[in-house]
Amino acid sequence: MASSSSNDQDAEQSIITSIDINGVRNQAILDGKRRPTVPTSTFLFTALVGVPIWLTVLAPLTLIYQTGKRIFPPSTPHPQLKTQADDRGGVQEESFPELTELKPLNERKYDVVLLGGTGFTGSLVAMYLAEIYGENKSITWALAGRSPQKLAALKLKLSKKLQDSSMADTIDTIIVDTSIPSTIHNLVNDARVVISTAGPFSKYGSSVVEFCARYGTSYVDTTGEPNWSKEMTMKWDNIAQKSGAKIVSFCGLDSIPTNLIVHKLSEMLKKECNDDLVHVKCYNDMNAGISGGTVDTALSFAKGETKNNRYGFDPFLRKADGVKSSNKTINRSIASIRNYDKKGQWIAPWFMSSVNFELVKRTHAMKEDRGTNLIYEESVVHNNFKDAFVNWFGFIFVVTSILNPITRIPMEKILPKPGEGPTPKQLEHGYLLLTAEGEGANGNKAENALYIPGDPGYKETARMVAESGLCLALNAIDLPVKGGGFFSPAVAMGDVLLERLCKSGWKYASRILVKDGIVQSKL
Repeated sequence: MASSSSNDQDAEQSIITSIDINGVRNQAILDGKRRPTVPTSTFLFTALVGVPIWLTVLAPLTLIYQTGKRIFPPSTPHPQLKTQADDRGGVQEESFPELTELKPLNERKYDVVLLGGTGFTGSLVAMYLAEIYGENKSITWALAGRSPQKLAALKLKLSKKLQDSSMADTIDTIIVDTSIPSTIHNLVNDARVVISTAGPFSKYGSSVVEFCARYGTSYVDTTGEPNWSKEMTMKWDNIAQKSGAKIVSFCGLDSIPTNLIVHKLSEMLKKECNDDLVHVKCYNDMNAGISGGTVDTALSFAKGETKNNRYGFDPFLRKADGVKSSNKTINRSIASIRNYDKKGQWIAPWFMSSVNFELVKRTHAMKEDRGTNLIYEESVVHNNFKDAFVNWFGFIFVVTSILNPITRIPMEKILPKPGEGPTPKQLEHGYLLLTAEGEGANGNKAENALYIPGDPGYKETARMVAESGLCLALNAIDLPVKGGGFFSPAVAMGDVLLERLCKSGWKYASRILVKDGIVQSKL
């Protein structure tokens, strides 16, 4: 985003200090990006056919099934995939080096190692690293996975795409099967950071997090699974603090954009107005696709394959010293569609707002403990009532369908399979314009905007998690936190990550609207 000039430092500083909100808002139009529109025929079919089917068949069937599960729970626990970290505290029958025996970070071979590169999102991360940074040019990196054949095919794909025949021979590969603990040592012992896209993470990620925490290897991933992340926090935060590993989950669309934009609003109100952010509204204007990996995670939730442990208090309210923060965050995101403005636009619930809320809560809890309450709202902006209704009801229809086994089976056949996702054209045409309005305890107001130029769930998630990993590996001296532990992206990387993302193509701007009762700018 920054133009090349003789004063690179000033250019870099301007990246995240711009007040040109309208310029950011208009960038999608300039790039030819548009929200998808719903044909009238689809709206009529949804209203006249879909709604009656849902009311008379699907909803009652799912309600009966879910009620039955509660009244007559299965006599045996739902079969879980064999995990390497059990309730006694971790991988069993594995020995780990003492902290004094760990290889120093500056002596490790790889800046980042990518685990899960043969999946849909992972292959986009691999392509991003190869295309932007090259092999052994500006960074050192390797691919990790359990199938040598798939890793070789991925390297060949990268070579052909970038027209570099040497790439297939020069990118190192590490064979690792997360169900076999002995293979994970080689994944983490020579890496500064592990980037993981191998989900669902409650199935495949627990042992990787443990090994990273024990080896002092920082870690980022693309999970959207708060319950799993809370479990990992409670098990390994103390170990990570001792080893220096920074464990940072949710480094994709869930939840870097909202996490950073709310964090920046909070910082701006404090710096410019000496005020505490107490209410924030986030609006997503987007065009995004869905992949089989995301569907697989959703199905795991529906099938009850994820654990919802009980703790003394919410782990995302846990401060570094283990004490519960008195800062509270309240989710007041809308549950149904409503009119947004005089232009005829409508807003609808954003199905990932509950995940994004968790990261805002986590970040707020790790700030100075002042007992501040923060109200969080998030929604998606649509062109009109018709578009808002079809998207909102369509999501309800799909979720209801996968919550009972009768309709889940045909739905699984329709939805994308693991490894499948948006087409290259869809990845290019996608975008996200995220705006936020914040109000302080003393009535001061601010707004900011973040423009992301590609499909946010996949193409841009690849950028986010790759830059997050590189941020931890290459910018350690500049990071806002120096020690190890479990952090949100905003707390762990803050402006350093935002600068990396803006240099690579994002646009960001912010401004004060009201200061000390005086209007500075208008929405």
